[in-house]
Amino acid sequence: MLSKLSFLTGFLLLGFVAQAQTITASADSAKVVFYRGSQMYRAAMNFTIRANGEEQCRISNKRYFVYTTLPNTVKFTSVMGGLNIPDKEVLELTLEKGKVYYVQCDIKTSFLTDRIEMTEVTESTGKKKIVNLKPDNCMKSK
Repeated sequence: MLSKLSFLTGFLLLGFVAQAQTITASADSAKVVFYRGSQMYRAAMNFTIRANGEEQCRISNKRYFVYTTLPNTVKFTSVMGGLNIPDKEVLELTLEKGKVYYVQCDIKTSFLTDRIEMTEVTESTGKKKIVNLKPDNCMKSK
């Protein structure tokens, strides 16, 4: 009985490790991993993430994407869908070469609007959260 339990535990752990995403930055670049976990509310909506005003991806529910750039300070903004309205939410990150940053995207609602709140999280938190997420469709074209 104990050997069956040990085998099952090992099998489950192996499956968990096999699903883990390995994202590394090259020595001369920085990467930012944006992810949006599973949220029932507004699950069908996507939000455009911009870096210094340039559209990077329309992130969907249960998805992530990776933004790669040279080290510098970048202002990330978001807007619902592809609407061309002024960005209000700003996350400014100073990116260093060789590092990977993780940004959690959560939907927040107010009386008349929905928005994505972008929050930088630790590497260990980010890695745990993206294990069961899929690359967003914008990753296929990059």
